[in-house]
Amino acid sequence: MKKLLLITITPFIFALSSVVMAADYPEFGGRCAMGIVAGEEFKTDCSVDWTGPDGNQYCFGNKEAKDRFLKKPDENLHKAFENYEQVVTK
Repeated sequence: MKKLLLITITPFIFALSSVVMAADYPEFGGRCAMGIVAGEEFKTDCSVDWTGPDGNQYCFGNKEAKDRFLKKPDENLHKAFENYEQVVTK
């Protein structure tokens, strides 16, 4: 019975820990997502953020950057992921 209970609750615990981790670790390490789109690195305190369709937290340096990003969120997410490696290794 204990084995069955462990097998039953293990996936739930794993899923819950993934949600907690996503909240603790914003995408791009807390850098401004719009800055990465523009090829620049700006660290933020994540006080201006957005939860994307993937459930990840994206941070912005200010409300204007977030508003610009959200005019074309799919395009900007794609570009940010494309640029990320190059931006953080400058």
